[in-house]
Amino acid sequence: MSDPSKNPFDLLVDQIRVAVRQEIDILRAELNSQQGAANKDWLRADECAQLYGLPKTWFEGRGREGAIARTKPGRYTLFARRDIEAYLEQNKKTNWPKRKKKKNDDASA
Repeated sequence: MSDPSKNPFDLLVDQIRVAVRQEIDILRAELNSQQGAANKDWLRADECAQLYGLPKTWFEGRGREGAIARTKPGRYTLFARRDIEAYLEQNKKTNWPKRKKKKNDDASA
């Protein structure tokens, strides 16, 4: 005769579970796409940026300088993963130049 009363928070908990599962699925998809880039021998600049945590323009600049070999068989410029890693290994103890500070307009007035 007595119906077990449902906890009023059960619906909220269920909704939280659904939201968490969706976020986990999104993160898994992102991780799989990054691992896909990690397994490739040739990478585009944006893939290099994701994989190595450096800006896309950093790779493009090193490619233009000739410091990292690149090729352009079609639409995209590609970098060989082994060349990137060799460059990073050779230059890991390099004291990179720091950015110059911009002069304040207020200080010059």
